[in-house]
Order: sequence, then structure tokens, then C-alpha cells
Amino acid sequence: MTVSIIMSKDRIEQEHAMLNRLAVGLMDDGTQVVQVAPTSSNEDTPFEQSTSLAQRIYAPMPVSMLLRKARRDEVVQALDKANTTIIAAFGKQATQLALDVAPVLSVSVLSEVVSMKDANRTRTSSPIWRWFAATPTIERTIASRVGQERTALVPLGVAVHDTNNFNTQTSREFCITILDAAGDPKATQSILEALQDEHGVHLFLELTGRHQHRVWRTVKDLGMLERVTCLRNVGELRSLISQTSLIILPSHKMPIRTVFLEAMRCGVPIISPEITGFDMLVDEETALIVDGDWKEPIHRIIKNPDIGHRIGAAGSELVATHYGSATQIEAFEAAFSLI
Repeated sequence: MTVSIIMSKDRIEQEHAMLNRLAVGLMDDGTQVVQVAPTSSNEDTPFEQSTSLAQRIYAPMPVSMLLRKARRDEVVQALDKANTTIIAAFGKQATQLALDVAPVLSVSVLSEVVSMKDANRTRTSSPIWRWFAATPTIERTIASRVGQERTALVPLGVAVHDTNNFNTQTSREFCITILDAAGDPKATQSILEALQDEHGVHLFLELTGRHQHRVWRTVKDLGMLERVTCLRNVGELRSLISQTSLIILPSHKMPIRTVFLEAMRCGVPIISPEITGFDMLVDEETALIVDGDWKEPIHRIIKNPDIGHRIGAAGSELVATHYGSATQIEAFEAAFSLI
């Protein structure tokens, strides 16, 4: 069997390590893998620099309607030569390409779902053969819309074997990483205001998207420029995971990502609003869930290190049990075993 994994640019930028681990795991189990990535002029990305035994094919994503047929024919030729038997799509643009080429090749398409927004867009009329959901809540939502037989639970997978990076930060400076800080600028403003007088705290903000300048203006207005570092590259963020003291997820719109699952595995506590589908975040167990007031839970973690350590340890255990790469690979293989 040959699985062709088509990946959108945004999913490669966020999840290149996970996608490569998935490919390696499938090949270790005897499945041939072809990776289809967007054509890129930047050869310095972590994905391009990473080594992989999987064959790589490149195609423009996205393309205009006028060029879709030419792209389809080119990709069909390459995937047919590789004896593709199933296509797995990661990302919106990847799914579009998969649905273009699958009918010509007479193969089925699986599509990743990592948010409730996308789960609520699934429909029975779609030519997608099966959706694979990142959490049980997302799986149930999809099943209620298209039927259980077209749904599979395939959690995102992180490397869980290495526990040497468990968070034991003892430095005097408390460091907080705010993921997708521009996803909900109002919430991020409330977080920054709650931390304005915490002069011993340094902040790392993941700033991308159309509201990033608004967030940076808030940082400037609050006089916090010297205590804030802007990060645009997830690769930079991952290098900070084992050193950070706290992860904050301000946005309800953020999809499930391995960057915060890896943080949890390293024992980093999480503060987040209640986000439907984020089953791994349980209030007072693996996270502190915010209901409007950001200041109280943030100060609880800063002033009471034992609370952060307790939540971090519980989160680490949960990720090791349910979100390891081996778990993802096994579930992924089961998702296409009925073809």
C-alpha cells in the first residue's frame, strides 16, 4: 500500500516534525509514503532541511481555477507512478488538491480535522471518504453530521519517549509564551494588562495574522516593550518549550497544535478559555480554564509554583498516554484499514 500525504503550507509550517514522524512510522510498518508539499522558493524551512526516506513531490498550492487542471494532471502522473492507493490531506489547500486528483486515480481521500470550526463544515455530500478527528469531541461532532463510519479518531502525535526536558525551571525570571496572540486581540490585551505590573515576567508572543500590529501597539501603549519578545516562527517557539514557565492560549479559534501538546509533555502548565474540542485541557487538572477573568488564574500560577507543577505533571502524563506518535500512527493506519 502507498499512502500519499498532501500537506498545505500552514500545516507544514506548524507541524513539519509531526508529519515527518508520521511518515517514518508508516514506513517502519511497511507502508510506502509519498509526501506532496507546496512548491516553495524558500529552501531554508525546517521541512526542506529535514531528511526523510519518503519520496517528495512538489505542487503549487493554491492555484487559480485556470491552472487547477494542469496542476491536477501533473500530480496525477506523479502519484500514479508511485502506485498511490490512498490520499491523506492535511490542510484546506491540501484537501482541495486531493479531491482534484483522487477521482482520476480512483482512490479514497482522508482529511484531517483539528478544530470544531472545520468539524461543523463536514457534510454527507462531500466526496471525502473519511475524516480523521484530533479529539473525541471533534470525532463525535463529525459523526453526528456524516455518520460514524466516515469518522476516525486520530490524535496529533508528539514525541513522548524523552522526559529529560521536563520543566524544572528555577531561574528568577518567570517566562510566559502566548500562542496565537493575534487570534483574539481583545483577550490578549486583557492578558497583557493583567501582567503589566509583573515586572519579573518576560513574555514571548507568537504574532502572526492580520491583528498582529494591533497587539504590538497594545504592548507599546502598556510600556511593556522591554519585557516582550515577538516570535513568528514555530521553530523558535519549540526551542523555548522546555524553558517557559507557562503557556497561554487566548484565542477560541486556534486549532489543536502539537506545539502546546509538546509543552504539556514537558510539564508546562496551560491557561486557556474553554475551547470546545480541546479535550486535553481539563480545568484544575491539566489546565486552568478562564471564564472572563485572566488575572486571577495567571497570578495563581505565578504566585503558587506548586499549582503549576501539579497541573504540568498531570498534563505531561495525559499527553504521554493519549497523544504519542505511536498512538497517532496506529490510529491513522486503522483509519484506512477498511479500504
